[in-house]
Amino acid sequence: MRNGISVYAGLDYDSEENLSLIETAADLGFKRLFTSTQIPEAADAETFQEDLADILTTAVTNGFEIILDVNAETFSVYDIDGITLRLDDGFTVEQVAEISHNRKIQLNASTVTEEFLDKLLELNAKFSNISALHNFYPRPDTGLDTYFFDNQNRILHEFEIEVGAFVPGQDGKRRLPLCEGLPTLEDCRHFSTDLSARFLAALGTDFIIIGDGAPTDDELNAVAQITDDEIIFHAQLLSKDLTTAEILSNVFTRRADVAKSVIRAVEGRRYLKELGGTIPPEGSTIRRSFGDVTIDNENFGRYAGEVQIIQDVLPADGRVNIAAHILDEEIFLMGYLKPRRKFSFKFV
Repeated sequence: MRNGISVYAGLDYDSEENLSLIETAADLGFKRLFTSTQIPEAADAETFQEDLADILTTAVTNGFEIILDVNAETFSVYDIDGITLRLDDGFTVEQVAEISHNRKIQLNASTVTEEFLDKLLELNAKFSNISALHNFYPRPDTGLDTYFFDNQNRILHEFEIEVGAFVPGQDGKRRLPLCEGLPTLEDCRHFSTDLSARFLAALGTDFIIIGDGAPTDDELNAVAQITDDEIIFHAQLLSKDLTTAEILSNVFTRRADVAKSVIRAVEGRRYLKELGGTIPPEGSTIRRSFGDVTIDNENFGRYAGEVQIIQDVLPADGRVNIAAHILDEEIFLMGYLKPRRKFSFKFV
């Protein structure tokens, strides 16, 4: 995923720290930088323009795609080659179609409609130059509903438009004036940056941008590791069996045929066969429940090695070991693990 950071001019972020953040993010593999021309809290116009020029120059030097948030009033000032313009308010569909023929643009994914996109098609807009990015929402309780967000993404994906969204920073300095995080989804406002990013990835978001402008190193590293084809569950390893631990360190795929009570992995038995070991009974006298990660032991014959995530309450089975448990606050991610989707466990 071509994930990104946000860097803001004219605010209370130190200018040198802004530039250092860009360089650190580049080293971690970040590819996008979001910034805005619409910052009413900026100290003064001269400082804002100086800071913005330094940000843009450093971003270009470090190979970032720059996403610049503009409205119809500021568009012409920043119509600069090499910058992707996120078109916020005041643009007609005719203007958007025309601009798309000459440069890369981003639509507001939170407000775009299917009718608007149909009209862009009629006007022969250059869709290869169009992507979309959701808003972030500084005021608590105003972030997007998850169902609405998912539906907006579905509409945009039907037009083959890449869609991005914001996650909040939690442990670094949050952006003025409210300093209460800059998430796209309200559900993410109080999540860690890491969990927020993994949630957006689970929802099929194409790229993720940290909304606040001073993330910690841990937050940068967490978002840098997110991929679009895999859901990562943080879990507690309960098994002491080395073969089990080695199997569970792999990446799995959810089977295409969806079981009622469990999420079945395709590869568990194959991984056991490749290792050439056996799995003795362990933790097989305990009732299985939501979020348990199980592995079939040697008593299950040809099923030995099968890995499952439990999404029901099931009785104990002497042939099935409870090997790990997904952290309670992350069990909800199971609901977004679709058939054929990759998943893995990070043990904490």
